[in-house]
Amino acid sequence: MNLKSIALLCAAVLFSAHALAADDGSDPSHTVLKNLQHFVVQRDGSYALTEELLLQLNEQRAVGYDAQPHFHFNRTLENVEVLEAYTEKPDGRRLPVQPDQIKLQQEPAYNGAPMFQDMQIKAVIYPDVAVGDKLYSKIRKTRNIALFGGQFYDSTYPPYRPLKQLTLIYDLPADMALKSDALGFKPAPTERHDGRTVYRWDYTPADNPRLEFDAVAYSDFGRHLIVSTFDNYREIGLAYDVAARQAAAPTSRIQAKARELVQGLSDPRDKAHVIGNWVRTNIRYVAVYIGNGGREPHSAESVLDNRYGDCKDHVALMEAMLSAVGIDSTPALISAGNAYKLSPVASMEPFNHVINYIPALDLYIDTTADNLSVGYLPFWDLDKQVILTRSGKMGHTPTSQPGKIKNRYTVQIAADGSAKFDFTRENLGAWDEEVRTEQRNWSKADQERFVESLLKNVGIKGSGTVELGDLDSAADGKGYRYSLHGKGENWVYLPGTIGIPASSSLYAGLSDQVFRLTNEVTRTQPFVCGDNDYEERAEYSFPGNARLLAVPPDVHIVSPYFQYDARFTPTEGKLLIDRSFKSGKAGTKVCTPQDHVAMQADIRKMVRDLRSQFILQVPDVPGATAAAN
Repeated sequence: MNLKSIALLCAAVLFSAHALAADDGSDPSHTVLKNLQHFVVQRDGSYALTEELLLQLNEQRAVGYDAQPHFHFNRTLENVEVLEAYTEKPDGRRLPVQPDQIKLQQEPAYNGAPMFQDMQIKAVIYPDVAVGDKLYSKIRKTRNIALFGGQFYDSTYPPYRPLKQLTLIYDLPADMALKSDALGFKPAPTERHDGRTVYRWDYTPADNPRLEFDAVAYSDFGRHLIVSTFDNYREIGLAYDVAARQAAAPTSRIQAKARELVQGLSDPRDKAHVIGNWVRTNIRYVAVYIGNGGREPHSAESVLDNRYGDCKDHVALMEAMLSAVGIDSTPALISAGNAYKLSPVASMEPFNHVINYIPALDLYIDTTADNLSVGYLPFWDLDKQVILTRSGKMGHTPTSQPGKIKNRYTVQIAADGSAKFDFTRENLGAWDEEVRTEQRNWSKADQERFVESLLKNVGIKGSGTVELGDLDSAADGKGYRYSLHGKGENWVYLPGTIGIPASSSLYAGLSDQVFRLTNEVTRTQPFVCGDNDYEERAEYSFPGNARLLAVPPDVHIVSPYFQYDARFTPTEGKLLIDRSFKSGKAGTKVCTPQDHVAMQADIRKMVRDLRSQFILQVPDVPGATAAAN
């Protein structure tokens, strides 16, 4: 990825929407007056990038993050030089950045991880910066060792700022054909001289619409320039595998550890689960993305010795240990995040992560997700195209996976409006180990104050206890169940006739997922439509002299997106509420603006049900004490 100033890096993640929408997303705190990036590429894939950046500071908040940009680099692969930098005052005076105002620092995220001490930062401290100033920098980044020998690629997305000029120039040997995928960038005529070809694109400034809630990554639909010398994604996979295969050699120590773990097991799937779960819980993940940390994993044995590594290292160790017990696997390059589409131009850029794949079991494993058991993937790994590097073939992770939440909730309402309650949540499938891991990491104070804080958030004075389930990972696969018990002094205001929310869960229920669907009134961008599977039952019991005057109507919805049921059953002195909710779009994680329109009638019905009340009447009894405020 080309080196950007920290301002552009921050801006690039604030991705925009379609060019036809209003410019209601750009951050006006600074204007990019000029960004010129000039790459000179050598035949071996190494290159030198000269980048000029001129910013105009429009607001005070820009001073804080633009006055000291950070340039991140891997000193083993590349070098960064600050050729020129200065603050330009409104009267035209230029205040140069002095050598002692350029600081070389260790990347703080990797402190304590000696295998990653090559990750560094060069910080530029501009002098006397104020609103109205311009900040200029000219940087040269020299990539001495290509990520893939003989290949070059780059991706650019427009900054989410007011922008005057963004120009990309690529100067390559004539025999390195550069393919391009451009939207919103205008090509200049190609120039050829001295055995080299020079390509140029200029960005056409356009409005930046607000990124909508839960929208897919901007790279899936927004303006972009992607260039690459790769002919196809197969080439990328095979190129990655050259070094990865060597790192995954199963040494005698790795063989011994793997065989120790699977002792007594005969089924390959059981072996894969045991090894994967050991790696995820014993090898600390250091978050270095592919590209930043190079493409070569550390040797599997060094990862075993150090007990930490990045995604490439996790995969190398997993592959070696699986091989030691007779299971063939392959690294799978994947995009971790909200990006679901691949460009027609093959580039390494979207593939910022790597996981394992076992073809014989059709099983993907991501051991960097230490809170998920083998057999389940993080949400951002689902429904993704991957490159299987052993063969160069394309694969696809599962679109969905099992995961269900069952909530059981009882509320005993007293004549004075106080109430006792019990709540149990059962987490199944993908939720099992995820919730167990979260609660395993709770402090004692977190646990003791949890119920009280939960009640305070809805204006109820009360207290309670948490009954944790089996926190041992050995219980994985059986479901994780925990309970809350407590009392609220002012649950409702009695005596009298009142409406009580017809809730079927104390918290973390299906209502949260339904209300999430209302975050956008209209949509113009593709968005992630997640899978949900909830089942809830609530039982409300009332004082002996209470009368249940009205209950909401039952609701039943079946559509391509939702299955929703709500049933209200009055019995003697009680009301039972049963709800269930399943959501998702068959075959994909991505919904369209048209899908959003089609969902609206059902969303309105579900929201109306979840905001409904039942009507309870409790006559006043002389001498009775009402609930506390």
